[in-house]
Amino acid sequence: MVNRILILIAILFIYGCSSTHIIKSATPISADKCNVKIYSSLQSAQKHGEIEELCIVTGTSSGSFSHTVGTAINKHSNKVCDCGANKAFIQAQDAGTLGTASVTLVGFKHINKKTVVKDKKIYELAKKCQLKGGVWINDTCQIELD
Repeated sequence: MVNRILILIAILFIYGCSSTHIIKSATPISADKCNVKIYSSLQSAQKHGEIEELCIVTGTSSGSFSHTVGTAINKHSNKVCDCGANKAFIQAQDAGTLGTASVTLVGFKHINKKTVVKDKKIYELAKKCQLKGGVWINDTCQIELD
């Protein structure tokens, strides 16, 4: 029993503290395909297109020999793959006034522009339908015939 407790403490020390908050469910990305791109801010992420936030990951550099924000990012960035994201932006960071650095990452995906264009076309068709007195149901304009 004592050995199990010591192993658990060692694991917690190695991995440090982290938490994940799911914003929107998505299919997780497997560990072998997890390659996260980190953006320095929300604004830098949005320069590449509209984003959809999937999760928030908070972690520290605890359990490492190096206590920098970069270490905290490296230790915890792969956790955004667990919530289906392969990109993250830094929402908050602390260089560590008490010896350990911390970081908050927001995992996201860029919204497929083809989907946005398709949705815009459907919106325009639905708007025309409504102007003619119809109702848009299941991607079809329903107009009452006299």
